[in-house]
Amino acid sequence: MRCLRCLPGLLCLPGLLGLFHLPCLVRPGTAHGAASPESIPPGNAHQEPAPSDTTPQEPAAALSNPFAGFETHHLANGVTVWFKQLPGVPNVSVSAGIPVGSAADPPGKEQLAHFTEHMLFSDHDGRTEQEIKDAVEGIGGRRNGFTYADHTYYYVTIGKEHGLFAIEWLAGILSPHAMDPEVVERGRQPVLNEIGARPREFLDHLGVLLNPAWLSTPDFWEREFGIERRRDPNPYVWRSLMGITPEDLREFYDRYYAPGGMTVTIVGDLDPAAALAVAEQTFGSFPVRPVNRREVELEDPGHSRSRYIWGTIPTIRYQSRHKLFDPTAEEVLTALFVRDLLNRRLGQRLRYGERKAVYGASFSLAQNGPAKYLLLTTQIDKEDYGFAAGIIDEEIEFLRTGTLDAAEFEADRAAVVERLRSANQTAQSLTFWTRNYFYDPATFADFPDVLSFYQNLTQEEIASFAREAFDESRSGVTVWRPQPFDQAVVVAGAAMLVWLTLTLVGRLLTKPVDMKEIRYIARFRLPAVLRVAYTIGLVAILVVLAMLAGLVGNQLEPWIASVESYWVQTAGIAASLVVGLAVALLVYSAAPRKLLLFTDHIRIKSRAWRSRALHAEDIAEISIRRFPGAWLTPRILRGPPLAFGLLKPGIHLRPRKGRSYFFRTRDTDELAEVLGEWWGSPVE
Repeated sequence: MRCLRCLPGLLCLPGLLGLFHLPCLVRPGTAHGAASPESIPPGNAHQEPAPSDTTPQEPAAALSNPFAGFETHHLANGVTVWFKQLPGVPNVSVSAGIPVGSAADPPGKEQLAHFTEHMLFSDHDGRTEQEIKDAVEGIGGRRNGFTYADHTYYYVTIGKEHGLFAIEWLAGILSPHAMDPEVVERGRQPVLNEIGARPREFLDHLGVLLNPAWLSTPDFWEREFGIERRRDPNPYVWRSLMGITPEDLREFYDRYYAPGGMTVTIVGDLDPAAALAVAEQTFGSFPVRPVNRREVELEDPGHSRSRYIWGTIPTIRYQSRHKLFDPTAEEVLTALFVRDLLNRRLGQRLRYGERKAVYGASFSLAQNGPAKYLLLTTQIDKEDYGFAAGIIDEEIEFLRTGTLDAAEFEADRAAVVERLRSANQTAQSLTFWTRNYFYDPATFADFPDVLSFYQNLTQEEIASFAREAFDESRSGVTVWRPQPFDQAVVVAGAAMLVWLTLTLVGRLLTKPVDMKEIRYIARFRLPAVLRVAYTIGLVAILVVLAMLAGLVGNQLEPWIASVESYWVQTAGIAASLVVGLAVALLVYSAAPRKLLLFTDHIRIKSRAWRSRALHAEDIAEISIRRFPGAWLTPRILRGPPLAFGLLKPGIHLRPRKGRSYFFRTRDTDELAEVLGEWWGSPVE
């Protein structure tokens, strides 16, 4: 088994700097029918290079309707069995689905659903994992398991002569397991290896520190569907996996693998009575337990969300999402028909027509329990964006109004139906529909006749669905465009902006000083311990400021990204960069570095640019002190000492207002004498 992992989200950089149009900002990908990183539900899906539900991989006898004739049976303990006799096909496919996946992992126990799936393939009933695997693969069968965010799926496909054995074998996989501690420990490492989990090292801890939970914004499902995020956005997966115990695995299995929540699908050239008898003897023997589900409450925000991003890409990447809230079985099937119809029509008009504006335009259905959405993804040639976007809008409007030419609609529907028919002539292609769409018995009590549904769907029914699904308040668009300038120009522009900010801040902080009147210069000599401590403190302050800037940036990003103007976005990002850099420079320049004595005043020179002038009347005290007198005072936070004063005393300079200073120099006694002469009073 190998894992089809969910794609990570976009790289999250602290501060508003993360909003700048930098190379490789965008990395759309695909998983579970979705192509937007922010839209991928959490969890893992185990997948082998297996055929999809649209590509037959084995020869089969042609059927007038492969979806017709499914029988629904309920075993005594509550297991639902969907059976389809498929005469003439060489293979039998048996699957079982649980409508709970990795989204049900408790906080701190991430990967529990995934680990449970692994454990069900492990040692059981006196047989080793290798023996269980070879029992199927040794006679030419294929088997696997998939853990998604909202469901878990198991299947076996094998020659029809072994079809009854396949039912028995899969029931053994799904049956209650002891979760023996030794077996659990042996099974832990493969999960760790599969997802690449390891103990955190320094940079990992630093990354988590710089991206705390309070800095994160709601993910796609929380923002667009109101699904509450229960876990840390940056979970320590290795520690979670290492902390999962046999008791955790047993509890998760007992809670969610109840027979009443299990759907078994059997497709192939099997005798119905014999297949159901074996299913009753095996799956029907599971002990009855209460059915628990992952409860999800949805909330429609009632607004659209559009984002426009510029990056170093050659073509325009276009995505549109159209949300469905807790759709019925009929609405899901209608969404699938709309998906297939639009895939055909957009392909015909944008890919294979006279004006080839795109390489491909693909609609898909993404799902996370009751939250679903239709997703269009395409890459458009820069010069053809307006044309392609117009065609997309026109096709959606045809659906919403039901105004597609009747002859065109019938011809396109016939093509969609025939493709559906020919692509689902195998046992595995049919059972994979339960993996992809029909896995929740709360929505699909029976295996639907998809082909007949497609054939009987009218334009009026489609329009009723489309008016809601494609409503502006439930739709969102994301457009990635190529940078209008060369990368070197962008980098040079950013460098120029930084230089201008440094120059401006320096001029604002620097005040002209007549150096002709200077009498003495003394550099503060910090002990190594204080130098390290204050450096760490300075870095910590800058990091906190960056994190706060990141928080502000996360709040501003939706507003900035929603503006379809490169120059407006760039101006906003540039302003954010300038403000953030200026604040950082002010903090950096606050550290005192030197004391300059002039005829009429003392000037405390900071690390950079800034200085503070003190006249005699501004000073309340200049004295010699040791450790207790300098450190154990309520004013220490207003003027952190620059010396310890343990072995040798230091000079304490306390203005009437503001920060005070306790320090030593190369020759502290000489400086004390010079200051006493200037101030008109001995420094003691």
